[in-house]
Amino acid sequence: MARFHDLIPVFKERIEKEFIREQTKDTDELFGVPYPYLAAGKNEKDGLYYFDTYFANIGLIRMKMVDLARHNVDNLIYLLRSHEYVPASNRKSLPYISQPPMLPWMVRDIYRATGEKEWLRRVLPDVVKEFQYWTDKAHRTPSGLYHYVPLGVSTETTAAKDEMACVNGPRFKDSLDINPVDLNAILSRNAEIIFDLQKEAEGNGDESMLNRSGTIKKMLELCWNQEENFYFDNKYIEKTLSDVKALTSFAPLFTKLVPRERAGVMQSNLADFVQPGGLTCLDKPYNSPSAWNYPLCYAPCFYMTVRGLFNYDFMEDAADLGTNWLEMVTQIYEQTGELWDWYNAKDQSHQMENLVNSPVMGWTMGVYVALADELGLE
Repeated sequence: MARFHDLIPVFKERIEKEFIREQTKDTDELFGVPYPYLAAGKNEKDGLYYFDTYFANIGLIRMKMVDLARHNVDNLIYLLRSHEYVPASNRKSLPYISQPPMLPWMVRDIYRATGEKEWLRRVLPDVVKEFQYWTDKAHRTPSGLYHYVPLGVSTETTAAKDEMACVNGPRFKDSLDINPVDLNAILSRNAEIIFDLQKEAEGNGDESMLNRSGTIKKMLELCWNQEENFYFDNKYIEKTLSDVKALTSFAPLFTKLVPRERAGVMQSNLADFVQPGGLTCLDKPYNSPSAWNYPLCYAPCFYMTVRGLFNYDFMEDAADLGTNWLEMVTQIYEQTGELWDWYNAKDQSHQMENLVNSPVMGWTMGVYVALADELGLE
C-alpha cells in the first residue's frame, strides 16, 4: 500500500489538471465568480462550495497552492457581496441552503500563509458583515442561541421548509426549531477570530466581539446534558434536548470553548462513534435515508473531532483515529482511483445501500493532506 504522503503529489497533479474551474460569467447552472476555484468534484459537484472550501483550503495551503486557496476565499467574498450572505455554493440550485459559516477561519488561514495585511484589511469588513448576518434577529432564538433559517428569504413569506434552511438529515427534521451545537460553537469562535484579525489589521479589536463570543459560550450550556456528559442540539421551542447523538457535538473541542475537565468527560463519548474506518456522524441508525446517518463518516465532521482531540492533548486517540481513517481512504483510493464524498466507516467502504456517493477532490482531499501532515505520518 502506498504511504499517505505518496498520494499527495498525485492529488496536487489531479487538482491542476482536472478540478480547477474558471467561470466568470453566470450560466444557467452557476453564478459566475471572478477567480479560478477548486471544484468540489465533477458533474453536480462542479461548483465552489462554502463549507467544503475551509477543509479543501487546509490541504491546498499545505501543498503550497496558496494562490488557489486565496482565490477560493476571494470568490466566496464576491458571492457574499452579491447575495448579502455566502450561499452554500455558486450552483444556482442551492441559493437558500445554510452551511456552517467558516469564512473567518479561511481568512485567518490565508493571512497566516501570506502575511498580506492589505488583503486582510480589504476583506475584514466582509467577514464582520457575515458575522452580523448570522447573529441578526432572524437567526437568533428566544434561548439566546442561533439557528438555521433559509438564506436570503423571509421566513414570514415562505413555507420555511427545513430543506431550505440547512443541510438536511436526522439532526434537522425540524431545523428551524433547533439550536445546533456546532453552529453556535463556531459562531462563538468566529467572534474571537474576528477580534484577533482586527488586532492584526488595525492594531486593536472590537471588544464587543469578545463579549458576544462569551455570551454564546455561556448560553451553549443549554445544550449540555449532565447525565450523558455530552452536548445535544437544543430544541428551544420544546425546551428540551434532541435525542440524536451526533459527532458534531465535539465542535466545542474544535473551537476550544470548553475547560479541560469537561473535555475529559466528553472524551468518553468517542466510543459511541468509533468504527474501523474512523468515526461515524451519528452513534446509531436513525429513521432517515440521509447520507448524514450511521454508519457514514464525513471528512469535515471527522477532522473537526480529531482536531479537537489535538487541542486538548488527547494525542493517542487522535493518532489512532486519524491513522485508521487515512488507511481506509488510501485503500479505497487505490481500489477506485477516487476520493469520495463520504465513507462507510463500519464496512470500510464507499458504499451504502440506497445512497449514491460522489467522487470529490474537495473536503476529503483537504482533510487527508492535513491529517497526514499533523499526525507526522509518512
